[in-house]
Amino acid sequence: MRISEVAKAAGVSLPTIHYYTREGLLFPSLKTAHNMAYYSPDCVEDIRLIKEFQSKRFLPLSVIKLILQAKRDGQDVKHVSEMESVLGDIFQPMPDETQSESISLAELISVSGLSETDVNELIAMGVIIASETENGPVFDGIETRIAQIAKRLLTFGLKPADFEIYQQYMEIVRSEFKTIHEIIHHLPNHEVIPLRELFKLASDFKGCLATRIYRQEARHLQEHS
Repeated sequence: MRISEVAKAAGVSLPTIHYYTREGLLFPSLKTAHNMAYYSPDCVEDIRLIKEFQSKRFLPLSVIKLILQAKRDGQDVKHVSEMESVLGDIFQPMPDETQSESISLAELISVSGLSETDVNELIAMGVIIASETENGPVFDGIETRIAQIAKRLLTFGLKPADFEIYQQYMEIVRSEFKTIHEIIHHLPNHEVIPLRELFKLASDFKGCLATRIYRQEARHLQEHS
């Protein structure tokens, strides 16, 4: 199919297809010239999936690329479905994460109530993360929610510097994710592991450990009060 035929069949613009191709989500099956290429009819279905993953599961293109690559690699259909489900859960907006569009620094300051100094200090720590665009830094729903919670904590007397402890927490969580991924990826039966169940069990496991620690520390405080 010519690119114009793919665009018409999928209901998207030519720049969209060019963008997906540059990002490695679509691949021309035959390139006849510098500015002429033919695409497999499968690309129409891939585009449909990309749009669905974006609108219904809120997945970024980098994550959608992983799913499409797994399909193209011929991975087990059930395993790919598990990937879609787990990644959909991870990127599903949290109950209080109502913002769908990214906002500017000025808007983040306005909706969170934080000062620009506080925001910049939290950004420097990595507690709040900005996405760089040609129009400057922007912040998605999860960053806005973190900023709002941080503001509430600051009203109790905490200072931005007190959030440094969460830098260690984030590194532990990041290390956990990478370690678990590596372990699973190298298991001989990794393509048939129920990822959704594994993800839930890991979350429950961490929750139990955290609750146990808080209980232990609460008893410790009582014993020494």
